[in-house]
Amino acid sequence: MSQYEVSTLKKGLQILDLLIENDGLTFVEVMHHFNWNKTTTFRLLYTLENMHYIVKKGSHYYIAEKIDGAKQEHDPQVDWVSVPPLHDLSQELGETVYIGILDGTDVVTTQIVNGTHTMRIHSHIGEHDPAHGSALGKAILAFLDSDMKQRFLRQLQLKKNTENTFDDEQLFLYHLKAIQDQGFAVDDEETELGLRCIAAPIYRNGEVIASVGLSAPTSRMPKQQDKTFSKKVVTCSKKITQLLEA
Repeated sequence: MSQYEVSTLKKGLQILDLLIENDGLTFVEVMHHFNWNKTTTFRLLYTLENMHYIVKKGSHYYIAEKIDGAKQEHDPQVDWVSVPPLHDLSQELGETVYIGILDGTDVVTTQIVNGTHTMRIHSHIGEHDPAHGSALGKAILAFLDSDMKQRFLRQLQLKKNTENTFDDEQLFLYHLKAIQDQGFAVDDEETELGLRCIAAPIYRNGEVIASVGLSAPTSRMPKQQDKTFSKKVVTCSKKITQLLEA
């Protein structure tokens, strides 16, 4: 070993390299690969996990979002092109509409057209919400290619914002499949009680790059109206997709 190398740092970086090359490894697999003792392996893994460079799911360790996050690039063109369809939808229904993209395990709002109701949802550009509870986030996740979807799901911590938020991974996977089948996602008071949202994916060249969503209080958007509202949101998403691909 070179006199300038820091042995502990080198071992930590070796673990990161190993996890990048493998889709999740157990404590024992890491220990045996490097032929380290239990104490050394535990301390290194604990430190990397505590610093959010790796995450542990079940018995396996994975590279964390900090290094390998499923982040979508923000394209300002999407925000500008979407304004006319967003404005039309907001004027028709009186509700606030949004554009969102994935930022790690969150969805971030990149465009907003406020509704016309006196009592309306107030949000701001740059606002983050956990993607697994947000209709904007789920509308992107459900339609990602399998590799990108798996990158995201490895980082996902199913924390509950409300009693309605998904906290079971298998049920969430079934939920994403249902979203694929119906073509839109619903946030049924999963981000905030009293608030519902419906969202649909936006595409460019066959790849989902963002989502458009409509949010409203439950009193103005009850479950019984999901079919009506979802048709309008899906129509809006298709208009934006067509403008981007024109």
